[in-house]
Amino acid sequence: MENVIKDYQKIPSELNVLNKHLSGDIEINGDIHTLTLASNRGYGKVRYTKLQNGLKTYDFNVKLNTTIEIPVCSLTSNSLQFIYCLDGHCYHQFESFEETTKIEQFRTAVVHSDSGLTSSIIIKENQPLIINIVCIDKKEYFDKFDQQKNQFSKKIQNLLSNIKTKSKHFHLGNYNLKIAEQLKLLFGVEHNNEISELLSQKGRYYLILAKHIEQFHAEIENNSNTSGLLKDELKAISKVSEFIQENPEIQHSIKTLCLKSGLSPAKLQEGFKFMFERTVSDYVRNVRLEKAEKLIKTTDLTISEIVYSVGLTSRSYFCKIFKNRYHYSPKEYKMTK
Repeated sequence: MENVIKDYQKIPSELNVLNKHLSGDIEINGDIHTLTLASNRGYGKVRYTKLQNGLKTYDFNVKLNTTIEIPVCSLTSNSLQFIYCLDGHCYHQFESFEETTKIEQFRTAVVHSDSGLTSSIIIKENQPLIINIVCIDKKEYFDKFDQQKNQFSKKIQNLLSNIKTKSKHFHLGNYNLKIAEQLKLLFGVEHNNEISELLSQKGRYYLILAKHIEQFHAEIENNSNTSGLLKDELKAISKVSEFIQENPEIQHSIKTLCLKSGLSPAKLQEGFKFMFERTVSDYVRNVRLEKAEKLIKTTDLTISEIVYSVGLTSRSYFCKIFKNRYHYSPKEYKMTK
């Protein structure tokens, strides 16, 4: 990683407090701070990203040697937290004498508590865990929306009004694979100081927050747009989507994807519409377009070679759908790269 510096005076106080619970080295790279765990604590990293004043996010990708209880106050203060578990599971607890609530893979949670009220995330030993936590400062961030009238701000205000009178609030949401897809694009990415790259990554965090708010708003209004699919079925959809992304050149069909996933055609289509808001064929076409766009930008392959390498057989059809998507013909796009 280039241009990484270590200047502990520039490290946010919350991350220094978190380091007391996890222990490790902190690296700074622009707006991104990465805590790499010491070997005696386990392995993995915690990434902290400041999106704007009053809005920050933590990405945990860890496996700990011992069970650790992390007070939320060590992550943030006076905030609302949106939690998503991408892999494994963790627990939330308000007070040490209260029962814990399990946050399992693909589920969301929304947490709020007044200052002075203990709220903790519990990470069990020897359990791989990948979670994202988006923290919104209730005063600094939400006050900015008082003067805004767009639909997004209205949802935020409605969300806040449902919990601000309570000293504590925990909402365990439904499974959400749309957030999973966005986080998969963020985890494992090595950030650099290119402005376009940083903006792209931050944009995904905003999209994740929007999906959290959309889901929570729907659920508290008892009008949740959730799928009737079971967790194992959602996992199967996720694996199929990854298979398509990794192998766009294969001639995918409903029959072969059903055999691979063990799902019926109806379940497969339902899962893709729920997760991606696309049919299976639309999803395959989109993956091929994105792979082709990347090849045009990063390789010297001819357009014909690219067409066949992503599983398409008609160059004219490819040129048509490419121009509809990117507003340039493949040849024009290649000249601008």
